[in-house]
Amino acid sequence: MKLISGLCHPLLMATYLSIIILLGAPELFSFPERTSRILVLAVFLTTCAIPAFSIYTLKLFSRVSNLELTDKDERPLPFFFIFIWYAVTAFLFVYRLELGRPLSTILISVTILIGLLLIITKWFKISIHATAVWSAVGIIISLMIIGAISLLNVLVGAIFLAGLTSTSRLYLGYHEPREVWYGAALGFSFSFLAIYFFG
Repeated sequence: MKLISGLCHPLLMATYLSIIILLGAPELFSFPERTSRILVLAVFLTTCAIPAFSIYTLKLFSRVSNLELTDKDERPLPFFFIFIWYAVTAFLFVYRLELGRPLSTILISVTILIGLLLIITKWFKISIHATAVWSAVGIIISLMIIGAISLLNVLVGAIFLAGLTSTSRLYLGYHEPREVWYGAALGFSFSFLAIYFFG
């Protein structure tokens, strides 16, 4: 179950979505294929590698007790750094590279969602894993509807992984059922509606 939680880590979701769109709906990228691959690498660096390094640095300086961020009171600072990195990424990619509406909306909506999680986590320990994986499901469904894109196999796999990831958080004892349910509901509904109405 730890392997599932690691492979479906929230910081990896933006990279996974970029790869899914690149392979399953390349028409949404307004760049040549080679440039699109560089873009995916840039997404990985700015939304996964650098934020992960930030959390690791906080652990080195004893600002967080573990990399899982299981203590609700320790979550705001790392979430703040993650929010900043996503905001910088969204600004650079959307306003400098002109990604096109669907991808721009995805980056902006995910950044806003992280901001919401930063606020929520001050009062409630919501499951970020559940929020992230079900957010990806909502984005995929919205893209299929608004873009008439055939991603059915990807969607089935994403739903399976989202269910497995949510279950793993309960199995490992990191969350109570309501924390996972609230995360799943927030991630799916927010991302689905953002892409459907603004993508």
